[in-house]
Amino acid sequence: MDVISPINNSLTLLTRLREISKNINEAEIKNVLADLSLELADAKLAAAELKTEVAELKVELSELKAHKQPDQKPDLKWGAYYFDGDDSRLYCTACFDSKGAKSLTSRGPGGYRICGVCKAVAK
Repeated sequence: MDVISPINNSLTLLTRLREISKNINEAEIKNVLADLSLELADAKLAAAELKTEVAELKVELSELKAHKQPDQKPDLKWGAYYFDGDDSRLYCTACFDSKGAKSLTSRGPGGYRICGVCKAVAK
């Protein structure tokens, strides 16, 4: 979707109209052409900003799709997740639930589990 090319073409046509209008001494035509030129320039800037925003949103969407929630079903032990029946490796529930990331936890004082990534504490 190229939004900018038609606007550039319009600006080129507008320049040609200005050159042609030099032969005509009607001030009203020249004022309207000047207004049209300003409007097209504003439209070009707005279209460029929209194009940049769309590109940024596409990148963000692809990142979100890459971090899609995995299909794995975790089990819970001591406030942490474990997978495939291996309860010797306990993972952070916050990291897994929000990002789909498996972040190992370590044992803290009093039997708490502490995430090494986000520092969440679970009991």
